Amino acid sequence: MKFKLSCGDAVPGCSARFEDESRDAILEQVTRHAREDHGVTDVTPEMLEAIGANIVPA
Repeated sequence: MKFKLSCGDAVPGCSARFEDESRDAILEQVTRHAREDHGVTDVTPEMLEAIGANIVPA
């Protein structure tokens, strides 16, 4: 099963979208995206939990 996430659900105006076979793979991609594109230096477990709640089946 594939999963997907739109960064714009958490950060209005961001058009980044992620799709992968696992939720963990998406969270890894989102962590990298948050650091590189949004300047987030510390992605906390609470942030990952909140982001994970937006991951849905593709």
